[in-house]
Amino acid sequence: MVVSTPEFELNLPPGVVAETFTYRNGRTTTIYRAPFPSEGPVRGLWEGYEALLFMYAHFVFVWPKAAGQVEVRHGTLTKSLLLWPNVPIEGQWCAETLRLFGVRWTRDHLAKFRL
Repeated sequence: MVVSTPEFELNLPPGVVAETFTYRNGRTTTIYRAPFPSEGPVRGLWEGYEALLFMYAHFVFVWPKAAGQVEVRHGTLTKSLLLWPNVPIEGQWCAETLRLFGVRWTRDHLAKFRL
């Protein structure tokens, strides 16, 4: 059973939600859910080429204009390390396409590690 605890939510940072779980033995546990950090999408230059950049959950997606693939990196928009080059992406080269791709890719990737 999940019971929301609004009396605590007033003191939490924006986007953070408290959830209290009650077990059969009467014991309760409160957990806090926070949104993943994100930056962008922004348009800029990447290695001399025009590109769109987006960070979600510290996965950075770099999509050069007219390319059919993105680089997936780890870090922030200002500093990151390459994880996977040449990840295929489809759709019009625009910020919304990259944002939707990045969120979906990240959630699919992180789901592989759920127990």
